[in-house]
Amino acid sequence: MNSNENSHDPLVERALVSFDLAAEHHLAGCPPCQTARDRVEGALRQFAAANREYANRPESFWQQQALCIEAARRKSEMRSRLTATLVPAVVALLLTAFAILGRAPGVRPMATVTPTAQVDPDHELLLEVERAIQSDTPRALEPATLMVDERDTNLPLGSTSNRKEIRSHEN
Repeated sequence: MNSNENSHDPLVERALVSFDLAAEHHLAGCPPCQTARDRVEGALRQFAAANREYANRPESFWQQQALCIEAARRKSEMRSRLTATLVPAVVALLLTAFAILGRAPGVRPMATVTPTAQVDPDHELLLEVERAIQSDTPRALEPATLMVDERDTNLPLGSTSNRKEIRSHEN
């Protein structure tokens, strides 16, 4: 193979595929490229002739082809109808079976209670709530009440701080 021939191949392809002025100009002056073009055009003509001959079948062939296609179409329609009727029936049957089995009384295992030495956090929380309800002051305000108690003991009994009016925001 000549490296010179490889460089001409794209020009031959462009001339065969579409009208390329540069490729046509090159082919006009290059005998090896003209030979390659003629060889490829000949192969394409033979291919087209073979396809036309293959497609030129007797009428009985095309009738047989149509019958096979129609039989396959009917078979496919029959399967799709069968599927369209059986699938919903099977689904309904399964749903009914699950509904019946779900309602049936069955032996269910009993939960066994084992005594443990662990502390139940829910019980502890309930105890804390009970203590908070029984006390007069919330736990967070206990330091403030200590300050108030100390201040009240230092004041005389007739002081003005004890006579403050209790104001309400009610209308």
